[in-house]
Amino acid sequence: MNLASSIASTVATTAALFSPPQPTQDNKNAFNPQISVVGDFAIQLDRNDGEKRRADFREIEFGFAADADPMLRVELYYSIVKEDDETKIELEEGFGRYQGIGRGISMKFGKLAGAIGRVQRNHVDALNFMDYPLVIQDVLGEEGFRHPGASLSYLFPGNRFMEATVEMFDVQEDGPVFGGTAVDDPAWLGHFRTFHDFSDSLSAQFGATYMRGPDPGGGNAKVTGLDFTMKYQPEGASASWVLESEALWAKPSDYSDKTFGWFGRATLNLPNRWSFTGGYDYSELPGTSDVRKGWLFGATFRATEFHRWRVEYQSLTSNFGNDRRYLTLQFQWVIGAHPAHVY
Repeated sequence: MNLASSIASTVATTAALFSPPQPTQDNKNAFNPQISVVGDFAIQLDRNDGEKRRADFREIEFGFAADADPMLRVELYYSIVKEDDETKIELEEGFGRYQGIGRGISMKFGKLAGAIGRVQRNHVDALNFMDYPLVIQDVLGEEGFRHPGASLSYLFPGNRFMEATVEMFDVQEDGPVFGGTAVDDPAWLGHFRTFHDFSDSLSAQFGATYMRGPDPGGGNAKVTGLDFTMKYQPEGASASWVLESEALWAKPSDYSDKTFGWFGRATLNLPNRWSFTGGYDYSELPGTSDVRKGWLFGATFRATEFHRWRVEYQSLTSNFGNDRRYLTLQFQWVIGAHPAHVY
């Protein structure tokens, strides 16, 4: 199945979810929330930064989703995480989604993952690697860009998938680029994406992002971005590969030059439930002359669709610190309804 077909299937599945099931005598739980729990456990097999190697849950995520009525679907995602040896409960996302309004329009209100590229829209447990790439962490935040706001999307009519999204956010906690916003002076975001089938086996997604809003220094910051994902799967074959890359340019108001960062990932999916991922990262930290670079290589075994094992090696270099290397074993599982679909 090519990328466009996969997206079309996901959209169709999602659309079906927005049609509330009719309760029957055999379906007494039709209006109860769908509940999922995702566990992300990791063991640090090796590291060279002098810190003790640890084994612990990176995150436990609880997801709740239900149709409030025929127009509105509500989704909540809470995470239990450990930060600075303290366990915290955080609302990762929580929103109401109006779907099927008509004329290709959909809306979301609540705490949202910004429509920036493709990777950071997803929760980390849905990725082919363990953490968000360096440029996403350095420009948008370690956990991506997730803030209270509103989103309006328009799906253009026609045979080709084209979607335009406009969003506004109240960035209440200062991030690397944006912060100090208010409802009357929010951060604005626009994103456009489209898909193209080169053949029955090869397809790709292209996207562009523009953001503008207040920064912690009291001025206005800008971020622009490009994203690209390509999938190749020969017809009738179970093996496939995926290439994905994103680039971000950031300009805080108190810094004269734009900073640049990008990442690339290549994943080979084999029919024996193994997949292998390699990647490169380059990131100039906004408002500074600091630069980080990294390589990663990972192997993932999907025992079933409900749990998987991954080992990942990551090497990081910078002009402001010592070189670092990490080797990590990860164990993930999910119970209950499946979590949010991959974008």
